[in-house]
Amino acid sequence: MKRIAIFAHYDHLGEVKPYILSYLKALRAECDAIAFVSTATLSQGQLAKVSDYCSTATLRENVGWDFCMWQAALTELELSSSDELLLVNSSVFGPVFPLRPIFEEMSRRDCDFWGMTDSFEIAWHLQSYFLVLKRTAFTSERFKTFFRGVLPYRDKDQVIRSYELGLTRFLQEGGLVPAAFVPMAAWIKSEAAKKRLCARRRNATFFYPMELLRGGMPLVKVQLLRDNPARVRLSPVLRAMADSGYDMSQIQY
Repeated sequence: MKRIAIFAHYDHLGEVKPYILSYLKALRAECDAIAFVSTATLSQGQLAKVSDYCSTATLRENVGWDFCMWQAALTELELSSSDELLLVNSSVFGPVFPLRPIFEEMSRRDCDFWGMTDSFEIAWHLQSYFLVLKRTAFTSERFKTFFRGVLPYRDKDQVIRSYELGLTRFLQEGGLVPAAFVPMAAWIKSEAAKKRLCARRRNATFFYPMELLRGGMPLVKVQLLRDNPARVRLSPVLRAMADSGYDMSQIQY
């Protein structure tokens, strides 16, 4: 299985922090190559930090968010012999659990592309901080057409609506099948409760972090620990991360 990853990075202080290197190391163990793209103002010394894990490392203007970074890297990558393409970003801590069993499970799942989690915020979609496209997806005309049309928006909400939600919908409309490793409905048994949960249109990474961790989700959003937008209890999340063996000294914002 040959995997290629594109890692979209941003840091407001112009740093490649230790948790990024830890994440890259874990990804490199499962990927044949990683293309690192950053819109941060990184010195050459900071950029050099990723050289142990990434085959390329480039800087870009800070427009278009992750999707323009992925778009730029896609024009340079040779994917003809690849089996899976990862689109990932720097918005998470982890992994707190090994990635390999997840890749193995999802490679057997009957889907063309998948994410770690889904969300009903605005409309159902796979969240774009970690997406894996199997060969049927990334070689499809739908995927190529989508990324040819990505524009350098500066507004985050516009990027979310047009591209994060848009990618799932556009690929689905082309007959490609999505899946989530830990879908929001995974920890609910009653069908009625599932409907109520989905109707709330919540972002699971902010509202249900412990349910996701219990389901095997290996990543924790930086924004959850930094801002706690849903005002959930963070102590169980931090304890679960520490109990998994994650180096908590890496948690920096």
